[in-house]
Amino acid sequence: MPRRGHAELEDFLHRYLANRGMLLTPFHNMALMCPDTTEQDVDVHIEIFAAALAELHG
Repeated sequence: MPRRGHAELEDFLHRYLANRGMLLTPFHNMALMCPDTTEQDVDVHIEIFAAALAELHG
């Protein structure tokens, strides 16, 4: 079965976020959050993800 998506982009996002304390699932690139996730946790995730996109857009 062929892999869908963009492997280099997925690898970049996984490493970028992991190096900043955020983990994505190894499948479907989902950020799973539990019921104990706070608004501050979500804000941090958004900031880190936005920084990754800014670096890509560079």
